[in-house]
Amino acid sequence: MHTKFLAILMIFLVLLLSVLISIAPTFFTKGVSRVSLHQAIELPLILNTDKKIELIFFGYSGCTDICTPRLHTIAKWYDSFKYKDKVQVKFLDISQPYDSFLPNLFARSFHKDFRGVYLTETNLRQYTKAFNVYFSKSLVNKYEFDHTANLYLLKRSKNLKELRYIYTAYPYDLKQINTDIEELLYD
Repeated sequence: MHTKFLAILMIFLVLLLSVLISIAPTFFTKGVSRVSLHQAIELPLILNTDKKIELIFFGYSGCTDICTPRLHTIAKWYDSFKYKDKVQVKFLDISQPYDSFLPNLFARSFHKDFRGVYLTETNLRQYTKAFNVYFSKSLVNKYEFDHTANLYLLKRSKNLKELRYIYTAYPYDLKQINTDIEELLYD
């Protein structure tokens, strides 16, 4: 009995450690941290905007500790950005809320131009896999989710969307984001 308990405890601790390692960069990084890519993205909801640049953030409606501060920061930046007419900010909800309008309501509470996207179960799997998004129900509160809080920058060219940058550190380096967008607009 004692050996079985220790084995279960060890398995639990290993699983907990693996989860903490995967989300640690979201909470403990400082300064500039971005990944540069040229990855084609072929997912239906992303292709439905005429804007040349898209910023994508995954979270859940009502998230107060991760989503709210980041979306507030993005909204302040967006208000002052001179090319905002060429940029679409989208919030993709990982929680599948009971009402499909909640993600859009949540996103627009930060800025009237932001769009919230409700993801069906199939789309949720496709999108989180394509963007390597980690999320799981919180062990502490059944109404919350643990999730990565990366900001994804996509560029549209003709009928193709390309994932160009992933910003992984918070606070986001807004000057770097400005530079990246300006370069992509005149690329």
